[in-house]
Amino acid sequence: MFRPLARLVAALATILATPAQDRPNILLIVADDMGYGDLSCYGSRQIATPNIDRLAHGGVRCTAGYVSAPVCAPSRAGLLTGRSGSRFGFEHNLSRPDHVVPEFAGMPLDEPLISDRLQHLGYRTGLIGKWHQGRSVAGHHPQARGFETFFGLLDGHHDYWPTVAKNRLLRGHDKPTRIRTPYLTDWLTLEANDFVRAESHRPWFLFLSYTTPHSPMQCKPEDLARFAHIKNKTRRIYCAMQHCLDENIGKLLATLEATEQLDDTLIVFLSDNGGSVEVSHAINAPLRGTKGTFLEGGLRVPMICHWPARLRPLVFDPMVSTLDLMATFVTAAGGVPPPPGERVARAGRRRNQRPIYDSVDLVPFFTGERQGQPHAALYWRMALRGSAIRVGRWKLLRPNSEPAQLYDLASDVSEQLDRSDDRPGIAQDLLARLNAWEATCERNPIFVSAPRWSAYNQRLYEKRYMLQQPAPDDPRNHWRMPARRAQR
Repeated sequence: MFRPLARLVAALATILATPAQDRPNILLIVADDMGYGDLSCYGSRQIATPNIDRLAHGGVRCTAGYVSAPVCAPSRAGLLTGRSGSRFGFEHNLSRPDHVVPEFAGMPLDEPLISDRLQHLGYRTGLIGKWHQGRSVAGHHPQARGFETFFGLLDGHHDYWPTVAKNRLLRGHDKPTRIRTPYLTDWLTLEANDFVRAESHRPWFLFLSYTTPHSPMQCKPEDLARFAHIKNKTRRIYCAMQHCLDENIGKLLATLEATEQLDDTLIVFLSDNGGSVEVSHAINAPLRGTKGTFLEGGLRVPMICHWPARLRPLVFDPMVSTLDLMATFVTAAGGVPPPPGERVARAGRRRNQRPIYDSVDLVPFFTGERQGQPHAALYWRMALRGSAIRVGRWKLLRPNSEPAQLYDLASDVSEQLDRSDDRPGIAQDLLARLNAWEATCERNPIFVSAPRWSAYNQRLYEKRYMLQQPAPDDPRNHWRMPARRAQR
C-alpha cells in the first residue's frame, strides 16, 4: 500500500460523503512533440484548430504551462507521478545499458501513478496510445500500473499506417488481429470513443496519449491537400497531422456531448514537451528553442483545462506544471493527494530516504479560491544535458559545457538577451537554489541518453529559431536559418 493508513481512511471517508455525480470523469489528452505556437488559440496563423480552441475558449488557457522535462519519457514520468523524474532517477529518454537491471529500465516499480491513485478511488481507468514508461518486466506494463484497459504502444513512436503483419500495437497484452481503421490517430480516437461510451456506475479516467505530431512524418492525403500552399514538405505534413489531431478531438467532444458527459468531465489538453523544430518543423514562436533544450521552446507547452461544472473561461498567466495534474485529478476525484514537499517513508527506499512531491491542485487557483502563484519556483535537470530554474520573471539556464545564462521572461520571453552580467546577484541566487534542489533528488540518474544525443543537444542552443508566427502563405523556409548565439 503506497499511502499511509490514515490518509487512505480519510480518502475513503471523503469518497463516501461525495455524491457520485460530483466526482467528474477525467480526460487527459496529450499530444506528442507539438509546438507551442501550432494551435490557433496560441497564435498559429497556418493551422486552424477549432476544436482545441473550443476547449481553450470555454476553459482555462495557461500561457505559462511547463513540462517536467524537455523530452518524452521523463516528461510523462513526472506527469504520471506528480514528482520530477529527477527525484527518482528518470530524467532521460529510456535506454537499457548493460549495467541497468530490468526493473529499473522504466518507471520505478515503487512509484505510484495517477492511475493507481484514481483506481484506488473507485475510477475506471484506461490508457489509449503511447506509454513510453518501460517494457522490460511485467511490472512496467500499463495494466500493472493502475490502468484497467490498454490499447496502444509501449514504445515512443509508431508508424501511422500499421498493418496486421507489421505493427507494435497491443490490446492489453495481445497483438490486434485486425486493423480497425487505416490511420493510427483515427484508430486511437475510435478506441477512446468506445471507452467513454462504455456503461459503468463508476466515473472514469482516460489517458488519451496521441503520437501526433511525433515522427515519422506521415499524414492522410486529404489532410495534406489542405496545406498545398506551404512549400516546405515536412512543415506541410506537420500541419496536416495537426489538422487531423484537431478533427479527432472534435469527434471525441461530440461523443461526450451525445452521452451528456461533457459538463461533468475534467479535460486537460497539453503537449508532452516543446515542438521538435528540426525533425518535424514544429513552430514554438514566440519561444526560442526546441524539444531537448531547456530554453522555453523545449519546456513551455500549451496547457488547457476545461471543466464546465467548475471552471469559467480564463487566461491564466502564472506558471503551472504538468506535475500538478496528480494533485488536481486526485482532489477532483475526492481523494487527498500528498502535499508538495511531503516526506513519507515507503518500501523499496533506503532508510530515511523519503519521496518529495511537486504537485499542486490547480483548481482553487483557477476559480480564485486561492490567490498568488501555484509555484514559487520550478526546476529541471537532465544529467550531461543541462538544468534550469525559473523563479517569478527570472530564469537561469545552465546548458552543459556553457556558462549559465539569465533571462528576464517578463520582458524577453524569447530569451534573446542574457542578463547574467548585469544581474549577477540574481544569477548567483538562482544558481544556489538550483544546486540546493538537486541535492534533494533521491536517486542518481538510472540511465542516460547515448553520447551522440548530448552533442546534438548542445548544437540546438546555437541555432536561430523563428520567433514570429509565419503568415498562412509565407514561402520562406524557416528551418535552414544560420546559427546565432543569444546576445550577452
